Amino acid sequence: MSTLKLDELNSGQIVKRLAGFNGESLKQIAGTIGISPSALSQKCSGRISFSAEEIATLAEHFNVASDVLLGRAPLEVK
Repeated sequence: MSTLKLDELNSGQIVKRLAGFNGESLKQIAGTIGISPSALSQKCSGRISFSAEEIATLAEHFNVASDVLLGRAPLEVK
């Protein structure tokens, strides 16, 4: 198992990495949280912030703690 430090990434960059790890497109992730791909693109670039509800939904979807998505906790990769 390895640990990936995410403290230098914003939430959007972390979401992009997790999507890549899971083999999912950003369009699929946008559908998961009920927003348009364009809105997700803006959130991933840091122009718009994720809502608390979106963070909670993404954390559940990726099976990680919300703190991981917020860059407050490392991601352990098995």
